[in-house]
Amino acid sequence: MRIAWIGPMPSDGQGALGAGREFLLELARQGVEVDCYFPSGETRLPAVLEREPNLHFCLEPNRWRWNRWYSRHRLLAFVTGQLANLCCEMRLAKKMAENHRARPYDFVFQFSHIEMHALKKYKRHLPPILLHPSVHAAGELQWHRNEAHLSRQSEPWLKRMLVRLLLMIRARVQKKHIRLADHVLSLSRTFAEEMIRDYGISPGKVAGIVPNPIDLDTFRPASRTRSETDQVTFLFVSRIAVRKGTEMIVELSRRLDDLAGQVRIIVAGNHSLWSDYRKLLHKLNPRIAEYRGQITGENLVRLYQSADALIQPSHYEPFGLTVGEALACGLPVVASSKVGAAENVDALCCRRFPPGDMDALEREVRRLHADLRSAGRKEIMAKARAEAVRLFARKTIVSNLILRLESLAQAK
Repeated sequence: MRIAWIGPMPSDGQGALGAGREFLLELARQGVEVDCYFPSGETRLPAVLEREPNLHFCLEPNRWRWNRWYSRHRLLAFVTGQLANLCCEMRLAKKMAENHRARPYDFVFQFSHIEMHALKKYKRHLPPILLHPSVHAAGELQWHRNEAHLSRQSEPWLKRMLVRLLLMIRARVQKKHIRLADHVLSLSRTFAEEMIRDYGISPGKVAGIVPNPIDLDTFRPASRTRSETDQVTFLFVSRIAVRKGTEMIVELSRRLDDLAGQVRIIVAGNHSLWSDYRKLLHKLNPRIAEYRGQITGENLVRLYQSADALIQPSHYEPFGLTVGEALACGLPVVASSKVGAAENVDALCCRRFPPGDMDALEREVRRLHADLRSAGRKEIMAKARAEAVRLFARKTIVSNLILRLESLAQAK
């Protein structure tokens, strides 16, 4: 099987770019030949990918850089960065069509985003196109509207209106473009349902559920000795931005005041280019919670390994890599039922609650706190790791993806 892969440049870090690296690495190791079409800028290809003989790279220079007149303001940087990537992808799509004529591909796999500005121009010259998006603008737009009262506390009026307009435009474009794709792969059932509802696509266009893989070698438990009387540390690792439930973490820190000395909440993460809720964190109860700022790389792994559990209260979350990473490190999670990565996790190590239900969140956190101070702690943490291996192992996810692609190819 030969695939043309187009999307953002993968990286050695975490997040969606790290998930892209894991997908490509395992596709190559399972015998799929992949031609990768990437805009290239300051980020270099991960060395582990360059060593794979089944991966071939077509890089298009992207001259967009930080700290220039077009990238000093974060919202402007977001817009100009998107435009620069679009220009690169237009040139890459042309090369892809030329290469397909010379030696045909079985599929075009567009990773991370829905917009098909580049591919739609050459669609009739390309094989079937599969989209595997990480998020959809209609979901972001809904929560940007729902949380207007929160963004008013953190962001100026002009920025809020410009972001609203941008999300409206993107949602409209995505609704048109997603219908041009031959198939859509979804990160979770809840995300598939939202795309079908918001963009009016046929359920038959959703060709399967393909979650993001987790690097289980990097994210793994650390050996620690603790007693049942030790303080329990909960993590909230997230962008401090719209739809992530930041306001619920603030409220939770105030409700848990009676557990000061027994419970600690560590908030870690930065704002996004177009949404910044950090001012909400000024209301954190310091007896319970602290904000550590952005933490990445090895420091993030060590943070997981030093904690006891993760809280993920997102109101809208197509997947939620932090849930998979925490489980891989042996941490149980408390997550809203809108978090895609928590859908199939065993209830022993994943306590789910209705999105936005503050009483339910507090109740589940208190229950997990009690369980982690009991004799059942080791069983819970062992189950968390086992569930990460079962659900998010790179080999398992990519094997299922290849079976899905082979089935689609036979149907074609």
